[in-house]
Amino acid sequence: MAQRRVKLSWQEALGPETPAPSQDKKPSPRPKSRGKKTDAKRKKRHPNDVKTEQDMDAIAGFDASSSDELDAEIDTFGGAGFVLVDLENEMEELALVATEEGFANIRMGSKPKKNNNKKKKNEKRLEQEVKNVTAKEEKDMKKKEKKIRQAHKLLEMEEEKEEKEVVAGVEKGKKQKKKSKKEKKGKQDTAIADKQESGKVGTTPALKQKAGKNTKKEEKTAPSRGDAKGDDAAQSAKKKKEKKKKGSENQAAELEEKDAPPSKSGADGHSKKSSKDARGNGQATYSEYLDRDVVIRGLEMGGLLQGKLRVNAMYRMDGYVTVDGLSMDVLVKGMQDRNRAFDGDLVAVRLHPESEWKPMNDENGKRSVGSAASKPISSTAGVNQTALHSLWLPSVQTDQCFFKRPPDEESSVDMLKQCMARLNERIKESRCRPTATVVFILAQGNANGFIGSLEAKTRVKDLNSPLSSNDNYAYFNADDLRLPRHIRIPRLQLPDEFISRPLLYSKTMLCFCRIKAWSTRHQSPMGEFVKTVGEYTGIETGISAILSKHGLQSHTLDFDSSILDELDEKYGTSGEKWEVPEDELRKRRDFRQTQIFSIDPYNARDLDDALHIRALNDARTKFEIGVHIADVTHFIEHNSLLDREARSRATSVYLANRVLPMLPRILCEKLCSLQPQVDRLAFSVVWQMNLDGSLVDGVEPWFGKSIIRSCCKLDYGSAQKMLDGVISSDNVDEWEADRRPIPGANPNITNATVIQSVKDLWSIGENRRAMRFDTGAVSLNDVKMVFSLDAKGNPTRYGSYELKDSNRLVEEYMLLANYLVAQQLLRAHGPLAFLRHHPPPITRSLDLALEQLGKSDIKVDGRSTKQLTESLERVRQDCGETTFVIAQALIIKPMKPAEYMVAGNGASPDSWRHYALNIPYYTHFTSPIRRYADVVVHRLLQVSVMGAASSDSPVPENENSGSRIVEFTSVAQNCNEKKMTSKNAEKECDKVFLCAYVQNHGDVEVTGVVLSMGQKSFTVYVLELGLEQRLFLQELQMRGSWNEKTSQLSIRLPVAQVAVEKATEVDDENGNQDAKSKNTTSKPQSDMIKLTFMKQLRMRMSTTKKMPLALTFSVIGEKS
Repeated sequence: MAQRRVKLSWQEALGPETPAPSQDKKPSPRPKSRGKKTDAKRKKRHPNDVKTEQDMDAIAGFDASSSDELDAEIDTFGGAGFVLVDLENEMEELALVATEEGFANIRMGSKPKKNNNKKKKNEKRLEQEVKNVTAKEEKDMKKKEKKIRQAHKLLEMEEEKEEKEVVAGVEKGKKQKKKSKKEKKGKQDTAIADKQESGKVGTTPALKQKAGKNTKKEEKTAPSRGDAKGDDAAQSAKKKKEKKKKGSENQAAELEEKDAPPSKSGADGHSKKSSKDARGNGQATYSEYLDRDVVIRGLEMGGLLQGKLRVNAMYRMDGYVTVDGLSMDVLVKGMQDRNRAFDGDLVAVRLHPESEWKPMNDENGKRSVGSAASKPISSTAGVNQTALHSLWLPSVQTDQCFFKRPPDEESSVDMLKQCMARLNERIKESRCRPTATVVFILAQGNANGFIGSLEAKTRVKDLNSPLSSNDNYAYFNADDLRLPRHIRIPRLQLPDEFISRPLLYSKTMLCFCRIKAWSTRHQSPMGEFVKTVGEYTGIETGISAILSKHGLQSHTLDFDSSILDELDEKYGTSGEKWEVPEDELRKRRDFRQTQIFSIDPYNARDLDDALHIRALNDARTKFEIGVHIADVTHFIEHNSLLDREARSRATSVYLANRVLPMLPRILCEKLCSLQPQVDRLAFSVVWQMNLDGSLVDGVEPWFGKSIIRSCCKLDYGSAQKMLDGVISSDNVDEWEADRRPIPGANPNITNATVIQSVKDLWSIGENRRAMRFDTGAVSLNDVKMVFSLDAKGNPTRYGSYELKDSNRLVEEYMLLANYLVAQQLLRAHGPLAFLRHHPPPITRSLDLALEQLGKSDIKVDGRSTKQLTESLERVRQDCGETTFVIAQALIIKPMKPAEYMVAGNGASPDSWRHYALNIPYYTHFTSPIRRYADVVVHRLLQVSVMGAASSDSPVPENENSGSRIVEFTSVAQNCNEKKMTSKNAEKECDKVFLCAYVQNHGDVEVTGVVLSMGQKSFTVYVLELGLEQRLFLQELQMRGSWNEKTSQLSIRLPVAQVAVEKATEVDDENGNQDAKSKNTTSKPQSDMIKLTFMKQLRMRMSTTKKMPLALTFSVIGEKS
């Protein structure tokens, strides 16, 4: 039968008074440690019979709704002094019991079995009393509990005082030890008992147990002779141990390898002691968070700082917080200072005193500290302002685009700016990096969950052994190395497959878990098991795991049936019911007789943009340009079910083998897609341009709803062949017939006119592109992977996506259309304008990258955006493509991502600027099929065009602008988050396909360029993949030699590997037989490689042999 939990008063627990034991009797045996094996006849406890803290954790994790109540229950039991007692099985246990009468320290001993009936009666009586408590009695209990807590504090103070006396008595008893160890132990127990009886040390039973524990500890550390020298030696050993313990933290900070997994429970005495202290003595492992009101006030006054936490993936003990206005990132070092925050969380931090800041030891760091705040990169230096003006013709009165802040808010902003200025000055003078502690989490960065594997708490012997019945929880270890190890998952949530065969499950299955809670008293969080992702057998499992990890699993699900049913009823299953409504024909501008065409990737089905160009004079120096975008908002009613679903998804996700759409396919691939030879609704922007790429001054662009009929569907490949002359009016063999204009459909549209239009667009676009970079624009492109797949979806080839002039052609006109729409929104809506902001790079990091390049005689000028672009182009011409790629990769790293924002939230017009484009404002308008931000912009633009808001408009005139700015801010934040997570998911899925390729086709040789070095690792940039990879000597099974003076690392290849490579080289030249004879008679010439910046290495790319698959790299040798 399951045992019961009862709360006992001290009178009931003591039972009938018994005479004091005689001194001749042997002392009572000590209770067995909980870590040791218990009696085999001990009854198995029911999972709901809560006795230990682990059991409480299991139940708290199992039921989310009751977790707060259970936490409160635990706090009440621990704080008020209640204890859960197992009356039948606990031989002897110290307990502190609080009752209405007061406190008492008691010793619980084993009871004769004949008292079982009495105990059961007591239990029933107690349960009945609890049930009969009235509401008035509960109110009285709360008052008494408050008094109890106060008394408990006083009792703790008395216990500390008594404990000091115990220690003093034990130290005195040590000096009297002269006999053998066995006799001495008996005398010590007797002496302690005598002292306790006489009251010289203390009379409470609690002190009896403490004295016994201290005596046992002294026995273990004291030498066998027991003299003074032995005591000194023990003290010396103790001091050394403490010194070693303090030094371990400094040593851990210098390690470059990833953290070793934590030790097993009970194996490390320190860990056991810490957890015991946290449970038994109430000592907190982490600090409590501040109240939210206090945090908000601290942020406003500058006493606290806020920013997004980034945890170092290579060394998870270090985190960094980027604070707006601060010249360098704030270091959050160690788990204590991180205070239960995760990577990506928006946190509030309190800076440590300046004496605790981290000195910048390296010369680069010291130099950059002084220059970071004083030399931000300029976007105007060396730029022809007249040319820049003619390129964009800005015309926004910026002072009308902000809300007037109240005087108190203005003073708060000024105070914050002054605080930041003083802090930057302190950083400059101290030449140290600020350190801080997290005091509050303002917003969670990843509330979705994590992918990883389960691990049994108690070690399992073999693959078929079940989970130990004593394990109340299992450990979850996430694949993301930035998370803490051993996240606890309650037993009640574990899958049956894991409970029956935990070791087999751990080795073969991926699972998905969330972080449920993280108490201040636990070193690792409590998790929640969500689902088993599946056995890692290939691409699909890997993609599913990644999408779950990034919160994109909903993209794989079909849309709600009510949404699909409504679309089917209106438009038909394939859109066959839909035709352009007559009222739309009357309201819209008709472009159906204009030559309009689209240029997209070859396999694209969601065609959301098209172009037209028309010469305005015979000299062909002035042109009309039109950009036509799918009118998605016509099909999506504001705040409908479909609109809310699209807002939640925020973006389409593009993977190598599929597209996860933001909208139902009937819209994104049928009705909204600008397919050729069908009438489609569009939102158009039309403007006039000169041949040199500048805008025609004095001519306003036209914005409005339209109807178009695309004449043909071009792809980037065919458009490029037109620009190269491969496809011409006389030779259209390489232009697929189904992608050409239909002959006779419109006599004014032919193959020749389409080809001429493509060339005219590029003539103007090429001139405009050159002018953009002459006036300070920057183009920094990451490597994008592409794959060729077979019928089963397995990769057969891979490579990097090559940008062509046809890509750049489309880019130029989309950029200009987005800019013109942003300008229109600011004019019409002011602070409600929905913009895309790109901040300048992190100055310190950019300075370090430029200095690193300069040491290798690669001259890149970072004083302004214009000089940066020009110097990068010179590097390409003078040093070659490889050097240019590395230089660009290093400069991309300090760049911050672009983000959506609401204009009124900016501090000044500078907060709208787009750094890379070097323009004052920008937005996204051209891709509403795949981006919800563009949908918001379309609605705002329509309101500006109509001049008045309709009843279902997203910006009603009668609604407060403050509430609208809050709503748009929420949309912007969601779009930013989903944009970043989808981008990361796409990159990780590319690695899944790479792993599959290597697994099916064997190892691949790649080229790695050395970027940086440490004492135990070095970082390379893999040219073919655009991937930065850190390699550790220990994992490579290499030896290294570090030169302190030159800060260079020399690595020694394994002899066997060198011999194999030598044999391969000789085999290619002289044949296999000569190679064998040479390698058996001669020693390899050299297996040492001296690593330097920009050194190219031959590397082998392979995959791990166990689940989950991951790319691994090894060094073959130097690249000649």
